[in-house]
Amino acid sequence: MKRTDWQSAFGEVPEDFHLRLRSTLGGLEERDMKKRKNLTVTLLAAALIVALLAGAGIAASQLGVFHMLDNADPIVPLEGAQELVGTNLGSVENELVKLTVEEAVFDGQGALVQLRIAPKDAERYVLFDSMLQDAPEELFETERVPVELAKGEQEFEMDGRSIRIVNGGEDVRLLVDGAGAEIPASAEEALAQNLPIYTADGRVYYADMEEYLVLGSRDRREILGYWPLIRVEGESEEADAQGLENFFDTLDAEGQADGSVIVWASGYAEEPMNLDALTITCGAEVYQGDETIELEALTLKLPRSEAERRVRIEPVGDGTGERFKILSGSIAFTKVRGYMQLDYSYKQAENGEEMGIDFRIYDTDGRRITTGSGGCTPDADGSTYHMVREMQSFAEVPETIWLEAKVIGEDKTLGRVECRLIEE
Repeated sequence: MKRTDWQSAFGEVPEDFHLRLRSTLGGLEERDMKKRKNLTVTLLAAALIVALLAGAGIAASQLGVFHMLDNADPIVPLEGAQELVGTNLGSVENELVKLTVEEAVFDGQGALVQLRIAPKDAERYVLFDSMLQDAPEELFETERVPVELAKGEQEFEMDGRSIRIVNGGEDVRLLVDGAGAEIPASAEEALAQNLPIYTADGRVYYADMEEYLVLGSRDRREILGYWPLIRVEGESEEADAQGLENFFDTLDAEGQADGSVIVWASGYAEEPMNLDALTITCGAEVYQGDETIELEALTLKLPRSEAERRVRIEPVGDGTGERFKILSGSIAFTKVRGYMQLDYSYKQAENGEEMGIDFRIYDTDGRRITTGSGGCTPDADGSTYHMVREMQSFAEVPETIWLEAKVIGEDKTLGRVECRLIEE
């Protein structure tokens, strides 16, 4: 799916979820590539991770706040990172649940938070959110249901035809190559005609989309829905200027046997922040039937852990690859992770490349350097781009790295550019 309007594709969801999806999309290409790695590279990476963890003394069983960095290829915090983490930072509660902030860290540009939301009556209630959690069949009763068509206008290219759907609520129109078409009466009929929607029981559904509907817990406990509200405090001009109003854009959660959930949040700004401490609020909305109960938020001040080390990215030579050019960039390294900014120009191929390009990072020996979530913003004319991405940090900054342009969604690269890392 293109990085377009998620609401038109999936309907109304909380704004926090839109943010999580945007951040997740930035890492989809990375996750796909990691799955295709060969065994030799995987074993080498695993050996390196073990060595780094041994030197750092960081155990996943001891500190869960680094969960958001632990993907297929984890970003491994450096030695001493565990000493920066604050623990048991406070709690708030109401008649239904208790929220405890268990761990948090702010490294000057990014922050990680781990909190737990627990039902007060664990024998009666279990917390669950379908956007953040899986629903294992051994724990929940589920069924697959079709996804109803979202309101608004959508356009597709299918089988060489232009498909347009206009959903005004009471009236839905399907246009194929500009001409009105009848909406099929079943998913099977729609797929046979290579059309994206069908109608049934007076409603219109996507032909090739289904979702799991959670009916209840198998142990008959009542499900309490929830949504974590983890935000930078206030709407100050300083916060807006540094892009902090939507800071925590990546969320994850995992249910526990006692009916509670552990929630993780991650976020980072484009630039190192001129803040001695990051003030955040941690709260939640709890849903009991049709009633929404907002838990009072807990306000925390996370001190800046230490000064980051900054390097300038300078291309060796003219910085040019196939249809792209590295213009400039920088990386801020902390003990938790690195934050790369990159400005580059890029000319899209005549035959497509609708998703553009992403960049892989390699060291001088050709080993892949782990990267995580990120985003990219084009300029007004779409010829130059500004990318921000989290990456593995280094205790000793390498003198050079290689940046390889990779076409998103295709097994195609456009070449590598060697770059110096010059400490500032």
